[in-house]
Amino acid sequence: MKLKKSVIIVGIVMIFVFISGLGFFLIQNKKENATVVLESSEEKEQEEIGFDYSKPVLECSPMEDETYFNDAIFIGDSRTEGFMGMTNLDATFFTHIGLTVDTFFSDPVLYMNGQKVSILEALKNTNFQKVYIMLGINETSWKYSNLFAQKYGEIIDAILQINPEAIIYIESILPVSKEVSDTHAYIKQDKINEYNSLLQNLAMEKKVYYLDIASFLKNEEGYLPVGASLDGIHLNKEYSLKWLQYLKNHYIVENTLEGENK
Repeated sequence: MKLKKSVIIVGIVMIFVFISGLGFFLIQNKKENATVVLESSEEKEQEEIGFDYSKPVLECSPMEDETYFNDAIFIGDSRTEGFMGMTNLDATFFTHIGLTVDTFFSDPVLYMNGQKVSILEALKNTNFQKVYIMLGINETSWKYSNLFAQKYGEIIDAILQINPEAIIYIESILPVSKEVSDTHAYIKQDKINEYNSLLQNLAMEKKVYYLDIASFLKNEEGYLPVGASLDGIHLNKEYSLKWLQYLKNHYIVENTLEGENK
């Protein structure tokens, strides 16, 4: 009788140990699964966050050569036209004196296949992987700043409709000299600064890349330095090459980590 009772007790103890062990295993397994889910969730969040479009592209390893620009299109007004002439960069330039975010869509300013077409039409008939845009100096005469940002955003949308994989750079509007800002009828440095803030916000909204060239070129007072330009607006060769050097130090390679700003 005593032996039978001992066997029963041992059996109960073993069952208790088994249940306890099973419970511990299930709890640990649940914790591990929860950890995996959490880590997976964090990794996914990091992937979704990616590049911080609210900030300008930061400096990265200098380009070894200029072949990066071979499949790039530069869109701009007379300042970009001057940049083309001063640097002899092997890229495609769609420029026109007085070009604005409005006339980009409407005015036939480029010759293509014997016909005059708008910048938009020229883009539709050109292969490209990268687009650099600098517009805004002529629009400083506009009364409504939000209209400038709206039209600029429409340009980005149009480019992405043509090539959804294109890397798009918004170049900040370059500063002007203090003399120009003080005396010109409508080109004022304060207005340029306002527009550049709008452009940086637009880059974040559209998830494209903002290049803060203006901060790189301006002096301590926030203007284009004396000696950077003959007219206080259009850059001379020395400063055009500085502009190019900035581009060669701030770039994205097929949306990977070069130029990362996190």
